[in-house]
Amino acid sequence: MNDQYSAAQELAGRRVLVTGAGGFIGRTLCELLLSDGAEVHGTQRQHACGAGVVPHALDLRDAQAWGQCFRDVSPEVVFHLASPIDLRRDPAVYDRLREGILDVTVAVARSCVEHDVRLVSVGTCESYGTQTAPFSEDLEPRPVSPYSSLKAEASSRVLAMTREEGLRATVARPFLTYGPGQSPERLIPSAVMAALSGVPFEMTDGRQTREFNFVGDVARGLCATASDLAIGRLVNIGGGPELPVAEVARKVFLMAGADVRLVKTGVHARRGGEVDRFYGDHRLARTLLGHTPRVSLEEGLQATIDAARAM
Repeated sequence: MNDQYSAAQELAGRRVLVTGAGGFIGRTLCELLLSDGAEVHGTQRQHACGAGVVPHALDLRDAQAWGQCFRDVSPEVVFHLASPIDLRRDPAVYDRLREGILDVTVAVARSCVEHDVRLVSVGTCESYGTQTAPFSEDLEPRPVSPYSSLKAEASSRVLAMTREEGLRATVARPFLTYGPGQSPERLIPSAVMAALSGVPFEMTDGRQTREFNFVGDVARGLCATASDLAIGRLVNIGGGPELPVAEVARKVFLMAGADVRLVKTGVHARRGGEVDRFYGDHRLARTLLGHTPRVSLEEGLQATIDAARAM
């Protein structure tokens, strides 16, 4: 499992700033950067940075605090992951999320323009919406929630700044990610906790397919997008197997030594507008950056189960 943390060698010895360094993907990204010898600084708000990261506690919506942090760190590369997350399809959520997603992303990008700093801005695959999979980078966004709409708008603004203002940036769009430390309401961690507790796991029909990517592989992909080859590009990050969600839940129970019959399909209705298949086209990451996943689903699930047992 150690090879999933092998980062792009060009980041070794460089000063890197990660926003949202205490988050699910952010913590693994920081571990990867540290293992490759980068000097890693991280912003934190709700979740603390991991060991070895120089922490900077601030609210990114505070322009003065962000500007001071940027000047103090003087980074060579910025990975911008920090973002509020709310997947509800309620239009009223838009105004509450706008500042933390769109305005903060533009402010981060503006700092990188002014100081000629390399930026990797992390968007979301949710922006592809209800289109027909596989989703390739040349598809126009079709967001179905305020969150995915704002992320799409932020990504568009970053890419426009690469064309018009000389920003050296890439927009990365990770696909469905799982692994140790993920929020417990997500599919795999909730299935893991149910399996370890020996309680029923109630689902929809579970026939909808999703792409499953281990967090270490996604972190490697983000590092790969820091290559100058990707400047001005939008790059999907993923490539894990596409499987029905019920099959993955049953696999979790089987690997955890729990009774697979506890996985109860058909109990809940699907969300309105939920698509049958959701997975990405990852040829660009593979051909341009040489990035492909290394961790099998079985390896990733075992690592997730083991981490949950150890808690």
